Amino acid sequence: MSGGTVGRIVRVCIALAGIHSLLASRQAKHLVRQIAGPRYRNGLYRLAYNAQSVLFLAWAARWFSRLPDRELYRANPPWSWLFRVGQAASLGVLLSGVRVIGPLDFAGVTQLKGLLAGHDPGPEPEAQGPPISADGEMATDEVFHLTRHPSNLGVAGFFLLFPRMTANRAVLAALVALYVVLGSLHEEHRLRAAYGVPFEEYRRKVPFLVPRLPK
Repeated sequence: MSGGTVGRIVRVCIALAGIHSLLASRQAKHLVRQIAGPRYRNGLYRLAYNAQSVLFLAWAARWFSRLPDRELYRANPPWSWLFRVGQAASLGVLLSGVRVIGPLDFAGVTQLKGLLAGHDPGPEPEAQGPPISADGEMATDEVFHLTRHPSNLGVAGFFLLFPRMTANRAVLAALVALYVVLGSLHEEHRLRAAYGVPFEEYRRKVPFLVPRLPK
């Protein structure tokens, strides 16, 4: 793998991360609210955001698979099975976070159904943190009592645990790990601004990203 290939991977990842973060920002959402009105912004934004994320990801995966590459290492059975179990567990962590938030809410389907029914669905929850429970506290159901960012932790684990690691995959895994940390910090800023004291109390109780080892 040449330095030019590394540079191309870095540039594409920075561009995709920039688009992802920009569209998730309050400024972008406020602009769409001004253009389309609050009802259509609330009803369509989350679904449209997820749709563009999937399309860009599909394009990036196809582009990435065609780059020149070389193998760094390959874990053979039974060690490769441990890597795959780790990847499966990482996806389980990600999906557990989505389940607490609500799969339909996370996908934007609930908001779309409200719009089609003639209601104002209201804005989606801020960032991807746990919802506010009935007692006014941040809900710590399932994986949210182990890590404040289960979706980001799951993504990082999946990319870091490929049993066959190539030079391109190593660069991608490093960039994903960096973005997971920076993205989680940005997410915390948004959650703190949205929820204030409940989030600060939740932050003191639950680890940032990596769960604590049991005592």
